[in-house]
Amino acid sequence: EGTAESLLNNVNDNLRKVEEAVNVELSCFAPQAVRCSLKDLVPYNLTEGWSEEAKAEFCSVVGSAAVEMRPLGQDRDSLLVDLRKAPMEQSTDVPFSVREYLVFVEVARFYSPVTLGRRPLMYYPPVYPEASKELDAVVCHINNLSDFYIQLVDNMESLLLSAKLQDCYNALSEDKLRVYCPVIGQACVARFEDELWYRAEVIGHPGGRKVEVRYVDFGNKQILSVSDLRKIKDEFFALPAM
Repeated sequence: EGTAESLLNNVNDNLRKVEEAVNVELSCFAPQAVRCSLKDLVPYNLTEGWSEEAKAEFCSVVGSAAVEMRPLGQDRDSLLVDLRKAPMEQSTDVPFSVREYLVFVEVARFYSPVTLGRRPLMYYPPVYPEASKELDAVVCHINNLSDFYIQLVDNMESLLLSAKLQDCYNALSEDKLRVYCPVIGQACVARFEDELWYRAEVIGHPGGRKVEVRYVDFGNKQILSVSDLRKIKDEFFALPAM
C-alpha cells in the first residue's frame, strides 16, 4: 500500500492539468518525440526477439550526444532510419552506421542487403627496390617459399614509426579512437600478442566480434577482438607500408 501511495505521489508531483488558455497556445506546436525504427534490422535470434544486450549496445553507441539521422522511409507509425555517429577530427574517422555496428556485434541482422558507403583510406603501397641492386634485408614473415615478407635493414623510419605508435596509443584511454564497426580494407592500429601497437589493415570478419587484420609493416595476419583495434591518426599514413 505504501508503494502504491508513493507512486501516486510521484504522479501528482509530475503531472498537471493544462488550463484551456495554455492548451490553445500549445496546440500550434507539433509533438516533439518521433517514433523511429532502424530500417531493415531484425533481432539476431528471431525466436527470442530483441535482447537486453541489443538495447544496451544501442544505448552505449548512441550515448547522449547528437547523432546524424538518415530517414530511409516510413512504416505505419514509425519513421525508418539509420543513425550515424558523428566523426571526430581525424580524416580517417568516417561516420559509421549504427545499424552496421549492431550487426557487427551480433545483436541484430539485416533482412535485406545493405550497401556500404565510401571506401576507407588506404596506406601508400610499399616501395620496391630497383632491379639488380644489392640491399640488406630481414625476412620478417614467412607463409611459404613463394610468399614471404622482407624489411630493408637501413630503414630507420620503421624504428621511429614503432616508437611513435607506442607513445601515442599507450597514452590513450580505452575509449579514445575506439573502432566500433570495422570495414574490410580499413586502415587501423592493432595490438599484437606482444602488447605493442602496429599499423594494420582489416581483411576479414570471422564473427564473434572478431576481426582479421594484416600487419602492413610485417606481412603477418592475426584474428583479434575488435577491442584491440584503434582508429589510425593521420600522421601514421605518411610512411608507405613497410
